[in-house]
Order: sequence, then structure tokens, then C-alpha cells
Amino acid sequence: MVTELLFDALNLMVIGMIAVFAFLLLLVLIVQAISVLMQRYFPVKPADKPALADSAASGPGPAVIAAISAAVHQYRQQQ
Repeated sequence: MVTELLFDALNLMVIGMIAVFAFLLLLVLIVQAISVLMQRYFPVKPADKPALADSAASGPGPAVIAAISAAVHQYRQQQ
């Protein structure tokens, strides 16, 4: 009796694990297929680099430096 119940439980567990594995495998395959189709029919075009990056690389402008200096000076006066 107990052996039969354990065998049924083991059988049900194996069937459930196989079903979950099959579902996840199918899901991965479908996602990969959609990815291939999207890349083929709707390729991603590289974005142009904004001109703002060149000015940011040279450092902050004089107005920004003056504002930071004024803020630091005001903070130190309050201390």
C-alpha cells in the first residue's frame, strides 16, 4: 500500500518536472526565434553621438564654476 503510494508520488513528480522542463525549453526557443526575426526584419540602427558630449568632455563652463564657488563660499559662511 505505502509502496504503491510512493511509486505514484514519484511518477507524478517526474511527469511534473518533465512538463515544466518542456515548457521552459519551448519558451526559450520561442524567445530566441522572435529575437532572430526582430533582428532580421527590424535591425537596430546605431544612434548618432550627440554634440553635447564634446562640450562635456572639455569640463564645466565658467558660469558653472562660479555657481559652485558661490555655493561653497555660502556653505562655509554658515558653518
